[in-house]
Amino acid sequence: GGGERVHVIPHGAFEHLTRRPDELALPPELAAVARPVVLYFGVVREYKGVDVLIEAIRHVPDAELWVVGRPLGVSMERLRRLAPPGRVRFVDRYVSDAELPAFFRRADVLALPHRNADMSGVLFAGLAFGKAMVMSDVGGFRELVEDEGAGRLVPPGDPEALAATLTELVEDSAGRRELELRAAAAAAGPYSWDRVAELTIGVYREAGA
Repeated sequence: GGGERVHVIPHGAFEHLTRRPDELALPPELAAVARPVVLYFGVVREYKGVDVLIEAIRHVPDAELWVVGRPLGVSMERLRRLAPPGRVRFVDRYVSDAELPAFFRRADVLALPHRNADMSGVLFAGLAFGKAMVMSDVGGFRELVEDEGAGRLVPPGDPEALAATLTELVEDSAGRRELELRAAAAAAGPYSWDRVAELTIGVYREAGA
């Protein structure tokens, strides 16, 4: 017909990350970590509040924070200085889609400490992997938590509140499991690809950036 092009997008564009045939193992030094892991994943930008998360991890007993993603307009030097010794690991580079699953599978809790946000590709990856998530009460994050119970909200820019919620989830495996089940249910239903089609491929790409 009249020159129209049909773009076919596979159902569950984030879910496909959970079943890649080329999935890679974690780097050995990360695979060796035995204690609970809080994961921040994605481009490191000022509005995403990684500094708040680094401050919070000081007050989360026995847990380690992994900051995985390349910096954009942010001083990694400053973030490294903020980091409590031996508690934060930085993988400050582009992480490919083949590498991504291992990080999500290993994380006990996924943190989205944004100062502001409309929505986040990383959030949809977190749902697809069925992760317990702690996120700032900003943008579309609240809707997900209020409607699906998939995650816990904390005030943005508040390291104490973030630390308290992270500690609770790290220490409470039953509470964590409940959030994991709710995340998986949201990924299968209301937050399946049909629901998030309006999120451009650009937003999705940022999740792997």
